[in-house]
Amino acid sequence: MSVPTVIEPEKRVPVSHDADVVVAGAGVSGVFAAIASARRGARTVLVDRFGSVGGNIGPGMIVNGHMVSGQPHPDVGFESTVYPSLYGIGREYLDRYRDLGGGLIFPLPDGPKNYAGSASIASHVAQCMLEESGVTLLLSTFAADAIMDGDRVTGLFVESKSGRRALRASVVVDGTGEADVAKRAGAPMLYPKAEYKELDGHSPTGMGSYFLVGGVDWDRYTQFAREAQSSPEDEAWATERYGEKFVAGNRHLLASLRRAHGQSAYEHRRVVTLNGVEIGILTSFAGPIGPGGTVQGRTAPERVRDELDAGDGDHIAMLEAAIRRQTCETWLFMRENAPGFEQSSLLCVAPFLGVRGGPCIDGEYALTMQDCREGRLFDDVIYRYGEFRALKWTAERGGPKWVDVPYRVLLPKRVDGLLCTGRSASGKPDTLLRNRMAVKVMGEACGTAAAMCADQGIQPRELDVKSLQRSLLSAGFHLGDGDRLNELGLSA
Repeated sequence: MSVPTVIEPEKRVPVSHDADVVVAGAGVSGVFAAIASARRGARTVLVDRFGSVGGNIGPGMIVNGHMVSGQPHPDVGFESTVYPSLYGIGREYLDRYRDLGGGLIFPLPDGPKNYAGSASIASHVAQCMLEESGVTLLLSTFAADAIMDGDRVTGLFVESKSGRRALRASVVVDGTGEADVAKRAGAPMLYPKAEYKELDGHSPTGMGSYFLVGGVDWDRYTQFAREAQSSPEDEAWATERYGEKFVAGNRHLLASLRRAHGQSAYEHRRVVTLNGVEIGILTSFAGPIGPGGTVQGRTAPERVRDELDAGDGDHIAMLEAAIRRQTCETWLFMRENAPGFEQSSLLCVAPFLGVRGGPCIDGEYALTMQDCREGRLFDDVIYRYGEFRALKWTAERGGPKWVDVPYRVLLPKRVDGLLCTGRSASGKPDTLLRNRMAVKVMGEACGTAAAMCADQGIQPRELDVKSLQRSLLSAGFHLGDGDRLNELGLSA
Protein backbone atom coordinates (compact mmCIF):
# COMPACT_ATOMS: atom_id res chain seq x y z
CA MET A 1 0.00 0.00 0.00
CA SER A 2 1.43 3.35 -1.01
CA VAL A 3 1.78 5.98 1.69
CA PRO A 4 0.43 9.46 0.90
CA THR A 5 3.12 12.10 0.82
CA VAL A 6 3.47 15.86 0.85
CA ILE A 7 6.33 17.97 -0.41
CA GLU A 8 8.23 19.83 2.29
CA PRO A 9 9.24 23.26 1.00
CA GLU A 10 12.96 23.87 0.69
CA LYS A 11 14.27 26.31 3.28
CA ARG A 12 17.53 27.65 4.56
CA VAL A 13 18.39 26.21 7.97
CA PRO A 14 20.60 28.37 10.20
CA VAL A 15 23.87 26.81 11.35
CA SER A 16 23.98 27.17 15.12
CA HIS A 17 27.28 25.36 15.73
CA ASP A 18 30.40 24.49 13.77
CA ALA A 19 31.94 21.57 15.64
CA ASP A 20 34.61 18.96 15.25
CA VAL A 21 32.43 16.23 16.77
CA VAL A 22 28.67 16.12 17.29
CA VAL A 23 27.29 13.35 19.50
CA ALA A 24 23.60 12.42 19.18
CA GLY A 25 22.24 10.95 22.40
CA ALA A 26 23.31 11.62 26.00
CA GLY A 27 22.80 8.09 27.24
CA VAL A 28 25.67 6.29 28.93
CA SER A 29 27.84 5.70 25.87
CA GLY A 30 27.12 9.07 24.29
CA VAL A 31 28.14 10.89 27.47
CA PHE A 32 31.49 9.12 27.59
CA ALA A 33 32.07 9.64 23.86
CA ALA A 34 31.50 13.38 24.28
CA ILE A 35 33.80 13.64 27.31
CA ALA A 36 36.58 11.72 25.56
CA SER A 37 36.24 13.80 22.41
CA ALA A 38 36.33 17.12 24.24
CA ARG A 39 39.30 16.09 26.39
CA ARG A 40 41.29 15.53 23.21
CA GLY A 41 40.66 19.14 22.28
CA ALA A 42 37.83 18.60 19.81
CA ARG A 43 35.01 21.13 19.75
CA THR A 44 32.24 18.80 20.87
CA VAL A 45 28.46 19.23 20.94
CA LEU A 46 26.16 16.72 22.70
CA VAL A 47 22.49 16.63 21.73
CA ASP A 48 19.72 14.97 23.75
CA ARG A 49 15.93 15.11 23.73
CA PHE A 50 15.70 15.19 27.53
CA GLY A 51 16.62 17.90 29.99
CA SER A 52 19.03 15.67 31.88
CA VAL A 53 21.85 13.39 30.81
CA GLY A 54 22.68 9.78 31.56
CA GLY A 55 19.92 7.81 29.85
CA ASN A 56 19.05 4.69 31.82
CA ILE A 57 21.43 5.55 34.68
CA GLY A 58 19.95 9.07 34.95
CA PRO A 59 16.34 9.86 34.05
CA GLY A 60 15.76 6.13 33.50
CA MET A 61 16.25 5.63 37.28
CA ILE A 62 18.54 2.53 37.17
CA VAL A 63 15.77 0.56 38.88
CA ASN A 64 16.63 -3.12 39.41
CA GLY A 65 20.04 -2.48 37.86
CA HIS A 66 23.53 -1.54 38.99
CA MET A 67 26.22 0.94 38.07
CA VAL A 68 28.61 -1.93 37.48
CA SER A 69 27.70 -5.45 36.54
CA GLY A 70 27.05 -8.24 38.95
CA GLN A 71 29.10 -11.37 39.35
CA PRO A 72 28.10 -13.89 36.67
CA HIS A 73 30.10 -16.71 38.27
CA PRO A 74 32.13 -17.20 41.50
CA ASP A 75 35.31 -17.35 39.39
CA VAL A 76 34.62 -14.00 37.73
CA GLY A 77 35.06 -10.71 39.55
CA PHE A 78 32.14 -8.30 39.55
CA GLU A 79 34.01 -5.68 37.49
CA SER A 80 35.29 -8.11 34.90
CA THR A 81 32.84 -7.44 32.10
CA VAL A 82 35.51 -4.97 31.02
CA TYR A 83 38.62 -7.01 31.57
CA PRO A 84 40.26 -6.88 34.05
CA SER A 85 38.47 -3.88 35.65
CA LEU A 86 36.94 -0.54 34.92
CA TYR A 87 39.45 2.10 33.88
CA GLY A 88 39.88 5.43 32.15
CA ILE A 89 37.05 7.96 32.23
CA GLY A 90 34.70 5.24 33.48
CA ARG A 91 36.80 4.74 36.61
CA GLU A 92 36.97 8.48 37.24
CA TYR A 93 33.20 8.72 36.83
CA LEU A 94 32.51 5.84 39.18
CA ASP A 95 34.82 7.25 41.86
CA ARG A 96 33.10 10.65 41.74
CA TYR A 97 29.68 9.01 41.78
CA ARG A 98 30.64 6.96 44.84
CA ASP A 99 32.10 10.01 46.62
CA LEU A 100 28.72 11.75 46.40
CA GLY A 101 26.93 8.79 47.93
CA GLY A 102 25.94 6.92 44.80
CA GLY A 103 25.15 3.28 45.47
CA LEU A 104 24.33 0.19 43.42
CA ILE A 105 27.96 -0.85 43.17
CA PHE A 106 28.82 -4.50 43.81
CA PRO A 107 29.05 -6.05 46.25
CA LEU A 108 25.61 -4.66 47.09
CA PRO A 109 24.61 -4.12 50.73
CA ASP A 110 21.58 -5.90 52.13
CA GLY A 111 18.29 -4.07 52.28
CA PRO A 112 16.47 -1.59 50.01
CA LYS A 113 18.42 0.12 47.23
CA ASN A 114 17.93 3.88 46.76
CA TYR A 115 17.59 3.87 43.01
CA ALA A 116 16.02 7.32 42.78
CA GLY A 117 18.79 9.01 44.77
CA SER A 118 21.56 7.16 42.96
CA ALA A 119 20.07 8.04 39.55
CA SER A 120 20.07 11.73 40.43
CA ILE A 121 23.73 11.51 41.49
CA ALA A 122 24.59 9.60 38.31
CA SER A 123 23.07 12.27 36.10
CA HIS A 124 24.65 15.11 38.10
CA VAL A 125 28.16 13.65 37.93
CA ALA A 126 27.81 13.04 34.19
CA GLN A 127 26.70 16.64 33.60
CA CYS A 128 29.55 18.03 35.71
CA MET A 129 32.15 15.99 33.83
CA LEU A 130 30.70 17.03 30.46
CA GLU A 131 30.77 20.71 31.37
CA GLU A 132 34.23 20.52 32.91
CA SER A 133 35.51 18.86 29.73
CA GLY A 134 34.18 21.70 27.60
CA VAL A 135 31.28 19.88 25.93
CA THR A 136 28.49 22.12 24.61
CA LEU A 137 25.18 20.65 25.81
CA LEU A 138 22.07 21.01 23.67
CA LEU A 139 19.42 19.50 25.94
CA SER A 140 15.68 19.36 25.22
CA THR A 141 16.78 19.12 21.58
CA PHE A 142 15.89 16.36 19.15
CA ALA A 143 18.39 14.88 16.72
CA ALA A 144 16.61 14.85 13.38
CA ASP A 145 18.20 14.07 10.02
CA ALA A 146 21.84 13.67 9.17
CA ILE A 147 23.30 16.38 6.94
CA MET A 148 24.67 14.51 3.95
CA ASP A 149 27.21 15.17 1.23
CA GLY A 150 26.73 12.13 -0.97
CA ASP A 151 27.35 9.13 1.33
CA ARG A 152 29.19 11.21 3.93
CA VAL A 153 27.58 12.60 7.08
CA THR A 154 28.70 16.21 7.55
CA GLY A 155 26.54 17.21 10.49
CA LEU A 156 23.15 16.95 12.07
CA PHE A 157 19.82 18.73 11.77
CA VAL A 158 18.22 19.25 15.18
CA GLU A 159 14.83 20.48 16.40
CA SER A 160 14.18 22.50 19.56
CA LYS A 161 12.11 25.45 20.77
CA SER A 162 14.22 27.51 18.39
CA GLY A 163 13.03 25.46 15.44
CA ARG A 164 15.17 23.54 12.98
CA ARG A 165 18.90 24.23 13.13
CA ALA A 166 22.03 22.71 11.64
CA LEU A 167 25.14 21.48 13.44
CA ARG A 168 28.10 21.09 11.12
CA ALA A 169 30.71 18.52 12.14
CA SER A 170 33.77 16.70 10.90
CA VAL A 171 32.50 13.52 12.57
CA VAL A 172 29.10 12.60 13.99
CA VAL A 173 28.71 9.97 16.73
CA ASP A 174 25.39 8.10 16.89
CA GLY A 175 24.63 7.25 20.52
CA THR A 176 20.84 7.17 20.11
CA GLY A 177 20.53 3.49 21.08
CA GLU A 178 18.58 2.49 17.99
CA ALA A 179 21.06 3.97 15.49
CA ASP A 180 18.52 6.59 14.43
CA VAL A 181 21.09 8.87 12.80
CA ALA A 182 22.72 6.00 10.91
CA LYS A 183 19.37 4.74 9.63
CA ARG A 184 18.35 8.19 8.40
CA ALA A 185 21.74 8.53 6.74
CA GLY A 186 21.00 5.39 4.71
CA ALA A 187 23.18 2.89 6.58
CA PRO A 188 22.03 -0.75 6.44
CA MET A 189 20.53 -2.00 9.70
CA LEU A 190 20.27 -5.21 11.72
CA TYR A 191 16.97 -5.98 13.45
CA PRO A 192 16.19 -8.25 16.44
CA LYS A 193 15.02 -11.81 15.87
CA ALA A 194 12.81 -13.97 18.05
CA GLU A 195 15.47 -16.71 18.24
CA TYR A 196 17.83 -14.31 20.01
CA LYS A 197 15.91 -15.01 23.19
CA GLU A 198 17.73 -18.35 23.41
CA LEU A 199 21.01 -16.43 23.72
CA ASP A 200 19.78 -13.70 26.07
CA GLY A 201 16.48 -13.62 27.92
CA HIS A 202 16.39 -9.82 27.57
CA SER A 203 16.27 -10.17 23.79
CA PRO A 204 14.60 -9.38 21.50
CA THR A 205 14.03 -5.72 22.32
CA GLY A 206 13.49 -5.89 26.07
CA MET A 207 11.51 -2.78 27.05
CA GLY A 208 10.00 -1.16 30.10
CA SER A 209 9.50 2.00 32.13
CA TYR A 210 10.13 2.33 35.85
CA PHE A 211 8.03 4.27 38.33
CA LEU A 212 7.97 5.16 42.02
CA VAL A 213 5.04 5.07 44.43
CA GLY A 214 5.37 6.90 47.74
CA GLY A 215 3.57 6.52 51.05
CA VAL A 216 3.34 2.72 51.02
CA ASP A 217 3.32 0.71 54.25
CA TRP A 218 5.27 -2.16 52.72
CA ASP A 219 5.36 -4.25 55.89
CA ARG A 220 1.58 -4.14 56.08
CA TYR A 221 1.29 -5.03 52.43
CA THR A 222 3.67 -8.01 52.71
CA GLN A 223 1.79 -9.26 55.76
CA PHE A 224 -1.44 -9.09 53.74
CA ALA A 225 0.26 -10.99 50.92
CA ARG A 226 1.35 -13.75 53.32
CA GLU A 227 -1.98 -14.14 55.07
CA ALA A 228 -4.61 -13.57 52.35
CA GLN A 229 -6.39 -16.63 51.00
CA SER A 230 -7.63 -17.32 47.48
CA SER A 231 -10.53 -19.51 46.45
CA PRO A 232 -10.24 -22.39 43.98
CA GLU A 233 -12.57 -20.49 41.65
CA ASP A 234 -10.34 -17.39 41.71
CA GLU A 235 -7.25 -19.49 41.11
CA ALA A 236 -8.83 -21.35 38.21
CA TRP A 237 -9.90 -18.06 36.61
CA ALA A 238 -6.48 -16.46 37.06
CA THR A 239 -4.59 -19.56 35.87
CA GLU A 240 -6.54 -19.63 32.64
CA ARG A 241 -6.08 -15.91 32.10
CA TYR A 242 -2.53 -15.24 33.38
CA GLY A 243 -0.85 -18.59 33.96
CA GLU A 244 0.32 -20.61 36.95
CA LYS A 245 3.42 -18.52 37.61
CA PHE A 246 1.36 -15.39 38.10
CA VAL A 247 -1.08 -17.18 40.40
CA ALA A 248 1.75 -18.52 42.58
CA GLY A 249 3.02 -15.01 43.32
CA ASN A 250 -0.28 -13.12 43.53
CA ARG A 251 -2.84 -15.24 45.36
CA HIS A 252 -3.58 -12.32 47.68
CA LEU A 253 -4.88 -10.22 44.77
CA LEU A 254 -6.82 -12.81 42.77
CA ALA A 255 -10.26 -12.12 44.23
CA SER A 256 -9.90 -8.37 43.68
CA LEU A 257 -8.54 -8.84 40.16
CA ARG A 258 -11.41 -11.13 39.22
CA ARG A 259 -13.97 -8.70 40.64
CA ALA A 260 -12.39 -5.69 38.88
CA HIS A 261 -12.29 -7.61 35.62
CA GLY A 262 -15.96 -8.51 35.92
CA GLN A 263 -16.82 -4.85 36.48
CA SER A 264 -14.57 -3.73 33.61
CA ALA A 265 -12.78 -1.57 36.19
CA TYR A 266 -9.22 -2.87 35.75
CA GLU A 267 -7.34 -5.41 33.65
CA HIS A 268 -3.99 -6.73 34.85
CA ARG A 269 -2.85 -7.37 31.27
CA ARG A 270 -3.56 -4.42 29.00
CA VAL A 271 -3.46 -5.38 25.33
CA VAL A 272 -2.17 -3.29 22.46
CA THR A 273 -2.22 -4.38 18.84
CA LEU A 274 0.82 -3.77 16.64
CA ASN A 275 0.64 -4.89 13.02
CA GLY A 276 -2.22 -7.21 13.90
CA VAL A 277 -0.35 -8.86 16.78
CA GLU A 278 -1.68 -8.58 20.35
CA ILE A 279 0.97 -7.71 22.96
CA GLY A 280 0.30 -7.57 26.68
CA ILE A 281 1.39 -4.68 28.90
CA LEU A 282 2.12 -5.76 32.50
CA THR A 283 2.93 -3.88 35.72
CA SER A 284 4.77 -5.30 38.72
CA PHE A 285 6.06 -4.00 42.03
CA ALA A 286 9.60 -4.87 43.06
CA GLY A 287 9.63 -3.55 46.62
CA PRO A 288 10.85 -0.58 48.67
CA ILE A 289 13.88 1.50 47.65
CA GLY A 290 14.64 3.10 51.00
CA PRO A 291 13.07 4.95 53.92
CA GLY A 292 9.83 6.87 53.57
CA GLY A 293 7.62 4.15 52.14
CA THR A 294 8.77 4.57 48.52
CA VAL A 295 8.26 1.52 46.35
CA GLN A 296 9.63 0.81 42.88
CA GLY A 297 7.79 -0.80 40.02
CA ARG A 298 8.05 -1.52 36.33
CA THR A 299 5.59 -1.60 33.45
CA ALA A 300 6.65 -3.41 30.31
CA PRO A 301 5.38 -5.11 27.17
CA GLU A 302 5.83 -8.82 26.83
CA ARG A 303 9.30 -9.32 25.36
CA VAL A 304 9.04 -12.69 23.69
CA ARG A 305 8.25 -11.31 20.23
CA ASP A 306 10.22 -9.54 17.53
CA GLU A 307 7.27 -7.52 16.24
CA LEU A 308 8.25 -4.67 18.57
CA ASP A 309 10.52 -2.21 16.80
CA ALA A 310 12.29 0.21 19.11
CA GLY A 311 13.19 2.26 16.04
CA ASP A 312 9.57 2.68 14.90
CA GLY A 313 8.02 5.95 16.10
CA ASP A 314 4.46 4.61 15.87
CA HIS A 315 5.34 1.57 18.00
CA ILE A 316 7.02 3.72 20.64
CA ALA A 317 4.13 6.20 20.73
CA MET A 318 1.57 3.44 21.26
CA LEU A 319 3.66 1.65 23.88
CA GLU A 320 4.48 4.84 25.81
CA ALA A 321 0.78 5.71 26.07
CA ALA A 322 -0.24 2.19 27.07
CA ILE A 323 2.52 1.89 29.65
CA ARG A 324 1.68 5.17 31.35
CA ARG A 325 -2.03 4.35 31.47
CA GLN A 326 -1.39 0.85 32.78
CA THR A 327 1.02 2.17 35.42
CA CYS A 328 -1.51 4.63 36.80
CA GLU A 329 -4.44 2.23 36.65
CA THR A 330 -2.44 -0.48 38.42
CA TRP A 331 -1.50 1.96 41.19
CA LEU A 332 -5.19 3.01 41.52
CA PHE A 333 -6.17 -0.65 41.72
CA MET A 334 -3.60 -1.25 44.44
CA ARG A 335 -4.72 1.83 46.37
CA GLU A 336 -8.26 0.48 46.44
CA ASN A 337 -7.52 -3.19 47.05
CA ALA A 338 -4.12 -3.68 48.69
CA PRO A 339 -3.70 -2.92 52.41
CA GLY A 340 -0.66 -0.66 52.83
CA PHE A 341 -1.33 1.28 49.62
CA GLU A 342 -4.35 3.29 50.88
CA GLN A 343 -2.42 6.56 51.41
CA SER A 344 0.03 6.10 48.58
CA SER A 345 0.84 8.45 45.69
CA LEU A 346 2.22 7.80 42.24
CA LEU A 347 5.32 10.00 42.45
CA CYS A 348 6.89 9.69 39.01
CA VAL A 349 7.28 7.58 35.89
CA ALA A 350 10.54 7.53 33.94
CA PRO A 351 10.28 10.00 31.05
CA PHE A 352 11.06 7.44 28.39
CA LEU A 353 10.58 3.81 27.46
CA GLY A 354 13.79 2.05 28.38
CA VAL A 355 15.04 -0.42 25.78
CA ARG A 356 17.65 -3.16 26.20
CA GLY A 357 17.84 -4.02 22.52
CA GLY A 358 16.50 -3.02 19.15
CA PRO A 359 17.87 -2.15 15.72
CA CYS A 360 21.57 -1.43 15.28
CA ILE A 361 23.90 -0.81 12.37
CA ASP A 362 25.04 -3.54 10.05
CA GLY A 363 28.65 -2.68 10.74
CA GLU A 364 31.88 -3.48 9.00
CA TYR A 365 31.89 -6.26 11.59
CA ALA A 366 28.98 -7.48 13.72
CA LEU A 367 30.11 -8.99 17.02
CA THR A 368 28.22 -12.18 17.94
CA MET A 369 27.52 -14.19 21.06
CA GLN A 370 29.57 -16.99 19.53
CA ASP A 371 32.54 -14.61 19.26
CA CYS A 372 32.10 -13.84 22.96
CA ARG A 373 31.93 -17.51 23.93
CA GLU A 374 35.03 -18.32 21.89
CA GLY A 375 36.98 -15.34 23.21
CA ARG A 376 37.87 -14.30 19.66
CA LEU A 377 40.79 -11.95 19.01
CA PHE A 378 40.75 -9.10 16.50
CA ASP A 379 43.68 -7.00 15.30
CA ASP A 380 41.58 -3.82 15.57
CA VAL A 381 40.61 -4.44 19.21
CA ILE A 382 39.51 -1.35 21.16
CA TYR A 383 38.65 -3.08 24.46
CA ARG A 384 38.31 -6.51 26.00
CA TYR A 385 34.72 -7.47 26.82
CA GLY A 386 33.22 -10.15 29.00
CA GLU A 387 29.59 -10.29 27.89
CA PHE A 388 27.70 -11.29 31.03
CA ARG A 389 26.01 -14.42 29.66
CA ALA A 390 29.14 -15.48 27.74
CA LEU A 391 31.32 -15.05 30.84
CA LYS A 392 28.98 -17.27 32.82
CA TRP A 393 28.79 -19.81 29.98
CA THR A 394 32.57 -20.07 29.61
CA ALA A 395 33.24 -20.03 33.36
CA GLU A 396 30.94 -23.03 33.75
CA ARG A 397 32.90 -24.85 31.06
CA GLY A 398 36.42 -24.56 32.37
CA GLY A 399 37.33 -20.90 32.55
CA PRO A 400 35.97 -17.45 31.73
CA LYS A 401 36.79 -15.90 28.36
CA TRP A 402 36.86 -12.30 27.23
CA VAL A 403 36.44 -11.22 23.62
CA ASP A 404 38.16 -8.46 21.67
CA VAL A 405 35.68 -5.79 20.55
CA PRO A 406 36.89 -4.61 17.14
CA TYR A 407 36.86 -0.99 16.02
CA ARG A 408 34.82 -2.10 13.00
CA VAL A 409 31.65 -2.58 15.10
CA LEU A 410 31.51 1.24 15.30
CA LEU A 411 31.62 1.70 11.51
CA PRO A 412 28.38 1.52 9.52
CA LYS A 413 28.55 0.07 6.05
CA ARG A 414 28.19 2.45 3.09
CA VAL A 415 28.23 5.66 5.17
CA ASP A 416 31.23 7.86 5.98
CA GLY A 417 31.65 10.57 8.60
CA LEU A 418 29.80 8.52 11.23
CA LEU A 419 30.69 6.35 14.23
CA CYS A 420 28.09 4.43 16.24
CA THR A 421 28.46 3.64 19.93
CA GLY A 422 26.55 1.75 22.63
CA ARG A 423 23.57 -0.26 21.43
CA SER A 424 23.81 1.53 18.07
CA ALA A 425 27.02 -0.40 17.38
CA SER A 426 26.87 -3.66 15.46
CA GLY A 427 26.08 -6.81 17.44
CA LYS A 428 24.02 -10.02 17.43
CA PRO A 429 21.84 -10.51 19.43
CA ASP A 430 20.52 -6.99 19.69
CA THR A 431 21.28 -6.89 23.43
CA LEU A 432 24.90 -8.02 23.11
CA LEU A 433 26.63 -4.65 23.55
CA ARG A 434 24.38 -3.01 26.15
CA ASN A 435 26.41 -3.67 29.32
CA ARG A 436 26.65 -0.42 31.32
CA MET A 437 30.30 -0.80 32.19
CA ALA A 438 31.29 -1.81 28.69
CA VAL A 439 29.46 0.99 26.90
CA LYS A 440 31.28 3.52 29.08
CA VAL A 441 34.52 2.12 27.71
CA MET A 442 33.15 1.86 24.17
CA GLY A 443 32.02 5.49 24.38
CA GLU A 444 35.49 6.62 25.44
CA ALA A 445 37.07 4.66 22.57
CA CYS A 446 34.54 6.02 20.10
CA GLY A 447 34.93 9.63 21.25
CA THR A 448 38.70 9.30 21.11
CA ALA A 449 38.50 7.97 17.54
CA ALA A 450 36.10 10.74 16.50
CA ALA A 451 38.40 13.46 17.85
CA MET A 452 41.44 11.90 16.16
CA CYS A 453 39.60 11.80 12.82
CA ALA A 454 38.48 15.41 13.16
CA ASP A 455 42.00 16.51 14.02
CA GLN A 456 43.51 14.66 11.04
CA GLY A 457 40.74 15.59 8.60
CA ILE A 458 40.04 11.95 7.72
CA GLN A 459 37.05 9.63 7.66
CA PRO A 460 36.56 7.15 10.53
CA ARG A 461 37.30 4.14 8.30
CA GLU A 462 40.62 5.76 7.31
CA LEU A 463 41.85 6.06 10.89
CA ASP A 464 45.09 4.24 11.70
CA VAL A 465 43.86 1.75 14.29
CA LYS A 466 47.33 1.33 15.79
CA SER A 467 47.38 5.04 16.64
CA LEU A 468 43.95 4.71 18.25
CA GLN A 469 45.06 1.65 20.22
CA ARG A 470 48.16 3.44 21.51
CA SER A 471 46.02 6.34 22.64
CA LEU A 472 43.67 3.96 24.45
CA LEU A 473 46.55 2.17 26.13
CA SER A 474 47.81 5.55 27.38
CA ALA A 475 44.34 6.10 28.88
CA GLY A 476 44.62 2.83 30.83
CA PHE A 477 42.73 0.51 28.48
CA HIS A 478 43.42 -3.22 28.60
CA LEU A 479 43.91 -4.65 25.10
CA GLY A 480 45.64 -7.87 26.14
CA ASP A 481 48.65 -9.17 28.04
CA GLY A 482 52.29 -8.50 27.08
CA ASP A 483 52.45 -11.28 24.52
CA ARG A 484 49.25 -10.11 22.89
CA LEU A 485 50.47 -6.52 22.70
CA ASN A 486 53.65 -7.80 21.03
CA GLU A 487 51.50 -9.63 18.47
CA LEU A 488 49.61 -6.40 17.81
CA GLY A 489 52.81 -4.39 17.46
CA LEU A 490 51.86 -2.28 20.48
CA SER A 491 54.62 -3.16 22.95
CA ALA A 492 56.64 -0.28 24.34
